[in-house]
Amino acid sequence: MSAKKTASITFRIDEKFEKVLRKTAKDRRVSLNTLANQIFGNFAEFDTYAERFGTLKISIDTFRRILAAMPQKDLVLVSSNCGSQEAKEFILFKWKEVNQDTVIDFIRTYFGYCGYGQCDIESRASKIMISVHHDLGEKGSIYLKHFLEGLIMSTLNRTCSVITTKDSVSLNFSS
Repeated sequence: MSAKKTASITFRIDEKFEKVLRKTAKDRRVSLNTLANQIFGNFAEFDTYAERFGTLKISIDTFRRILAAMPQKDLVLVSSNCGSQEAKEFILFKWKEVNQDTVIDFIRTYFGYCGYGQCDIESRASKIMISVHHDLGEKGSIYLKHFLEGLIMSTLNRTCSVITTKDSVSLNFSS
């Protein structure tokens, strides 16, 4: 396994930012260099695309309130449309093509940067298995289930086998 190539860079930052960064690195028990790489990675991998795509940032509590206020049939329709249309458009915007790899990269990105929960993806015996653990409650599971099913069906034309609980969604489909 080859190591990632790195580059040295020197620049100046505002002193108040430096203090916040050092405290954050200490709290997370990582080096300042690691934290800086994470910040730059977040920007390069997601923030720059999300901003240009028009992504709105809201708190988890606000999202939970929106989910709670929405009738279930509307929630299913909205989440299916988000998965099948907006997710597909974001994939095309960032990766310029839709295939199994870009869909999986999108799912990793979506959960890694957007705060919807923790996601684990495995590929075994011609199956892709995705498990999501979240803090969005039962309606959050409904949202994520239909979002992911809409995404997989619209991009890969595959149906999913899905199991949901109040705090998790697990699905699999053939690769």
